Amino acid sequence: MKRNTVKAILFKLFFICLALSNFNALAQKTTIYIVRHAEKAANPADDPDLTSAGQKRAKDLIKALKREKIAGIYVTNYKRVTQTAKPTADKFTLMPEKYDPTDLKAFAKKVYQYYSGHSVLIVGHSNTVIPTLVALGGPQPFNTLTDDDYDMLFKLTIKDGKPELEISYYGEPHHTTMIPEQYLGYTTEHFVKPPVRF
Repeated sequence: MKRNTVKAILFKLFFICLALSNFNALAQKTTIYIVRHAEKAANPADDPDLTSAGQKRAKDLIKALKREKIAGIYVTNYKRVTQTAKPTADKFTLMPEKYDPTDLKAFAKKVYQYYSGHSVLIVGHSNTVIPTLVALGGPQPFNTLTDDDYDMLFKLTIKDGKPELEISYYGEPHHTTMIPEQYLGYTTEHFVKPPVRF
């Protein structure tokens, strides 16, 4: 009887340890969303506000992220970027943090230091989105976004040190660059293709 009791206890402990190790593995999945700011006005040239289309896209971003638990939001020091992030920040009751896109190596280190195991949103510019993605350990799907690329949502997942990139369109179509087929993921309307794993 005692031997069977000991076996039963050891069996339960084994499954508890297994469950805890699986939970720990899941907890270490870091998900980083990167978008360009939404459509901007032509003036003032140095720091314009969003247009009405841009304001709508900022709200569409919430729909694209509705199933996520965003723990942190990073923005640059421009109105069009903070205005793009604001609806999402309001939904998740977060205060966006400023980051310096000229030192992406230090920024990437900070993201992983503070948000490892969580989901983060980064809002940037046409010339910073791809470099930010690469600095965070992701692949480079193409060289840069064009001035007319506003509707791409980059999802970089890091699990067990392995990056997985998925890119989707959200909101009203507004792009000239096509997403490479191997990175196509969910759109806000329908499923296109499963993400690539490497």
